[in-house]
Amino acid sequence: MKLFNLCCSVILIALSFFACGSEQTVTLKIGKPSTPNMPRNHYVLSLLEKSFAQMNVKLNISYSVEPMNTKRVLEELKHDGAINFAWLSMSKEQANSLVHTTFPIYNGLHSKRLLMIKQSRLGEFSDIKTLEQLKPFIALQKQSWSDYYVLKNNGLTVNGDLSYESMLKALDEGLGDYFPRSVTAIRAEIQKSPQYNFVVEPHIMLQYDNFYYFYANEKNKAIIDLLQQGLTKLAQKGELDALYTHFYHDVEDGLGLSQRTVFKLK
Repeated sequence: MKLFNLCCSVILIALSFFACGSEQTVTLKIGKPSTPNMPRNHYVLSLLEKSFAQMNVKLNISYSVEPMNTKRVLEELKHDGAINFAWLSMSKEQANSLVHTTFPIYNGLHSKRLLMIKQSRLGEFSDIKTLEQLKPFIALQKQSWSDYYVLKNNGLTVNGDLSYESMLKALDEGLGDYFPRSVTAIRAEIQKSPQYNFVVEPHIMLQYDNFYYFYANEKNKAIIDLLQQGLTKLAQKGELDALYTHFYHDVEDGLGLSQRTVFKLK
């Protein structure tokens, strides 16, 4: 009986995607961001819309009622709970029971971290030339974020006990020295908090392997298969690279990534 019900569910999913020639809708249930006022990820949303459109499928996105941090998102996905889809960076061990697409969402750009600091402290950071010199400075990072463990395991000093808003206040008040943020988001985050005199530190970049993919529970493999086909079509047309370039063409030059001192983390 259970096998019969499972087969019926798979058939219904397939029919909802491919019914006779007219455009269908797929609903992705994703976690509501746990960070208040987090900027919308227009690149990822555009990537999803265009990929499903290649398969003649319209995208509908719904968010969980309760905010979810990364740890909660992963748990809900694994248990096929309140959400059915996410984009994450994690190890093979963490991804057990999940399926994912094969195209790195950010082409590795998300593996690069810059430091958000107070403008008045630019002089202090200009003297830092090695990772050892950075280690006594206090980094701010949530303990539920993967970066927290990377920073700690590389011997950096990290305060992981604060909420996002509290981290901004701590940085402003000198209770933390720097806030490592992705090169894809750091400028937008600074712009969203104009009450603080924060800047992007201009010389240092932290880097470690960190590739994002789209994930779903094995029970929702049909969603990932459909998305993979759409991404493949975009890639074959050159539209995948074009979309990435459209959103991130100014990052390399605008943030001077090639001129920075790179601290490679394990």
